Amino acid sequence: MSYSDAVSLQRQFGQREIDIDSLVNFLSYLRHEFKHQAVEPKAIEIYFYCLSKGSFYQNIKVSQYSFACLCHLVKRIYFQDQPKLRRYANDVVPVLIEKLAENSKVHDISRKALTDYWRATSLDVERCLRKAGFLNDSFIVREQTLKFLCSLQAAEPKFSPRTLLFDIVSTLRDPVESVRTACKDSIMVLYKNAALQAMAELKSEIQNQNIPANMASGVLSALGIQEKSEEPKTPVAPFEVPDAASNVTIPSMKRTPLAVLTVQAQDENRNVPVMPLGVSQSVSPSVEVLLQRIPASANDDLKPTFVASSSDLEILMEGLISAFDGKETEANWAQRQKNIVILREIIRGNAYEDHAITFITCLRGLSGGISKAVSSLRTTLSAHGCKLIMDLATTAKNGIDPFVDGFMQSLVKLSSSTKKIAAQNANFAITVLLGYTSFQPRVAGMISSACRDKNAQTRLYAAGWLQLTLIAHQTHKTIMESFNCVELFENCIKSCLADANPKVREAVRPTYWEFQSIWPQRAAVIIKNLDTMAKKALEKLNPKPESTAHKAEEKRPPLRGIDRVGLKS
Repeated sequence: MSYSDAVSLQRQFGQREIDIDSLVNFLSYLRHEFKHQAVEPKAIEIYFYCLSKGSFYQNIKVSQYSFACLCHLVKRIYFQDQPKLRRYANDVVPVLIEKLAENSKVHDISRKALTDYWRATSLDVERCLRKAGFLNDSFIVREQTLKFLCSLQAAEPKFSPRTLLFDIVSTLRDPVESVRTACKDSIMVLYKNAALQAMAELKSEIQNQNIPANMASGVLSALGIQEKSEEPKTPVAPFEVPDAASNVTIPSMKRTPLAVLTVQAQDENRNVPVMPLGVSQSVSPSVEVLLQRIPASANDDLKPTFVASSSDLEILMEGLISAFDGKETEANWAQRQKNIVILREIIRGNAYEDHAITFITCLRGLSGGISKAVSSLRTTLSAHGCKLIMDLATTAKNGIDPFVDGFMQSLVKLSSSTKKIAAQNANFAITVLLGYTSFQPRVAGMISSACRDKNAQTRLYAAGWLQLTLIAHQTHKTIMESFNCVELFENCIKSCLADANPKVREAVRPTYWEFQSIWPQRAAVIIKNLDTMAKKALEKLNPKPESTAHKAEEKRPPLRGIDRVGLKS
């Protein structure tokens, strides 16, 4: 299928007033073509993006046809180019999971598409099932996720529920009775003919999660598993949330290096696999060069905190939330600072690598507190908040995508602070955040607003943020265009090139050439409308004067505001 069809689909979805009948007819045509024709590689991203968006369109017809097309496209790419499915798993699989909650016809084709996706990239699908399935707000999706696992096992004998065992057993505690019932039924199906080792793992996980006795007894006895272990259990010392930030250690566990912990976990045949919550996006060499200019917060004299289990991590992190209730006062600011330092020590340990789901879930309750810490008038507390965000971004990368919006609001505001140290810390934190997390249109809007801020310092930093965004996310050109981000970027560059502050004008010139490498025609209009002096100053920074078609891999000028001065407290 030609690239022009993809562009046509994108154009139709981008219209202010969509012709529903025309769009439905075109989607019907695409569905037929997906069945019989190969898809041009450069059109795949556009199709996946438009059809995923169309699957939730307010018009039922458009929604149904878009989703049907999406499922046929998954099948086509499965046969044509499986690595492409892995590339777009984060965008497509959650849509398929969400559609499990709809009528039987829709969730049947969704199950088939999910099965094909699992065959192509099982790890990505299982990761999405954790995030978008088991943690979904809709109880119907949680229920259907369990039923999908049963259908997947029937279709694919290679599938093992072992990697999802923690999530399956956790659902036995679901607040909705129908989900708990579906969970028990699913366990019966999944472990009906399981090996003795798998049965032992199930029993161990149920005991580790302290599932209520009546429920645990019903599940285990139905599978013919002896309820009580013959070996006496070693009593576990009670867990206490530490009051201080130094050398935080779980009472029931000795401090052990992370590498040793990982080997021990493999030797002990742990039920939960060691893998990150999100697929860490690859950072381009150009972005790495820019990020290396940021002083590493790892140089701080903080020791990592290691946790023995997800429940220990949950208790520890939930104990940190209360200090952030209400406004900051003389009575609570010191405890807030201690808790932020504790979080920094936790992220340096094994929390994210070994217990990613629990960590991100608990982080939801703490994200507001982190933003409050960043906004604090106390420089030390604010600095630790900025450093924590940097630690989270470098460790979890796009695993913290849901929190980027909230963090950015606080950091952009801090960047206009009259305290140079605080503003510089905010600039460093935003730079690291943009470099390691996924592109988000709302963040593009924040950068655009920052370029028009009254404070010249914020405008100066914003020019660098925009440059980094263009370097780090130039592969998402289609998404930027679909959300009108290009117009925002164009207006930012125009505004900064005409800024009254010479430092802002100087800072945005390298950004212009990044923009020119992606959208040369739009860039040509910008430079054409400049006066002679401004045009001459801009041309001096052209990374490839002999040709305007320079590449992103060329050596780039440094971001303004980034130097080798360390983050200060």
